[in-house]
Amino acid sequence: MKKLRSNRLSAALAAASVCCGVTSAVLLRPLETSGISISNDYLLLQVQDDSAETGYGSYQLFKNTGSSKENITYAQFYTSFAQISVNGNVCLFSEGETVRELYNDEQKSIITVKSFNGVEITQTLSFSTGNTKNNDMLKIEYSAVNKNEKSVMVSVRAVIDPTIADSDSDAIIVNKAEYKEETGFSGSDIPRDWSIRDEKGNIAAYGIVSDSGSKPDYFDIADWENLYNDRFDYVPSEAVSDNAAAITWENRTLESGDKLVCSTKYGLYSENPGSGNPPKTGDTAGYVFAGIGLCSMTAAILTRKRRSDENE
Repeated sequence: MKKLRSNRLSAALAAASVCCGVTSAVLLRPLETSGISISNDYLLLQVQDDSAETGYGSYQLFKNTGSSKENITYAQFYTSFAQISVNGNVCLFSEGETVRELYNDEQKSIITVKSFNGVEITQTLSFSTGNTKNNDMLKIEYSAVNKNEKSVMVSVRAVIDPTIADSDSDAIIVNKAEYKEETGFSGSDIPRDWSIRDEKGNIAAYGIVSDSGSKPDYFDIADWENLYNDRFDYVPSEAVSDNAAAITWENRTLESGDKLVCSTKYGLYSENPGSGNPPKTGDTAGYVFAGIGLCSMTAAILTRKRRSDENE
């Protein structure tokens, strides 16, 4: 399990970085931009394709404005990911045995196939419609097939790490209520969708909890660190300082040859539904912020709880 560095070390790194004169242009880039990608008029998806990395198969999602990218998930691999449990053996999706290397399906989707104790799970990331006629949503699907001769117990959790305008502490909204405390929904209380709004009250990004396939057992508004560290032992209990949404399909019995499909969506509510017009961008605000908030933004990035160089 990853261990977090101390705040003192983070502060020292932040100070050193400021002294080195990090430029606003660098700050406006995502923290990691490698990986395999697909895009359309609304979204750009990047998926970690380095099998040696912990975040293999995890993704970053951006508004596609043509000239620039504005993230709507945290711009670092491994923060939006899946957790898998087979007969109580809990793993990250990236930790499974690779059946087929990550590949781009003719620009339509990015697919990764992993095996967990004989259960083959296919992650398919593709663009889809949501509350508009536009393909302005990312469909996140996990298809699990039991290749064993005996039955198994399978759980799948999809974790989405939303970040809007460089903020990862916005309240997640469900049924017009803003949630700043960890909150779990189950059964008939699971909402159809959830959203994050900008300062004007407009939907900046939203998720559709359940798409095609099996209905989930839980939807959690959570602090990202607790989800990552506690895995399937997670229980909502704290204030949210680093927002995340988790959709969980828990303890499903799969007989030999049985298949479980788990699917959710996250993306934009694009303007003028059906018109094909791209969504608004926040580029101007981003550049102004980078110019006047260089030091604070540098420190924020470097003191972020999540880093690709965390201690093992």
